Amino acid sequence: MTFRYIGGIDGGDINMSMIDQLMQLDRPWEYDNIVDMRRHEGTVTAGEIEDLAHRWQRLAQGRDQGRLIAIVSDDPLVFARLPISRAAFANRVLEGFALMEEALCWIEEQRRERRLSA
Repeated sequence: MTFRYIGGIDGGDINMSMIDQLMQLDRPWEYDNIVDMRRHEGTVTAGEIEDLAHRWQRLAQGRDQGRLIAIVSDDPLVFARLPISRAAFANRVLEGFALMEEALCWIEEQRRERRLSA
């Protein structure tokens, strides 16, 4: 599932939107995610990352173990906060990328490795 945020969207609004979209899915914890922030104009704070993680944890209840999150951005602050994001979403494998193509290749590679090791 791809989440794309364009323009000046507040981090709290991003959190509400993302959780609302996920709640519309059957078993959303079974999805790998791409968060495309290349055209996002704003800052998502560490507190907002942690808030999203708490909301997600209440929804997923640990059933997302090993699922993937690829964050695509050219914002240095997004990359600086990757350790916070990784800690907040500890059940998932999370990486940051500058290009969408890199993110897609990484997800495909991770899925291929998962299939081979199964």
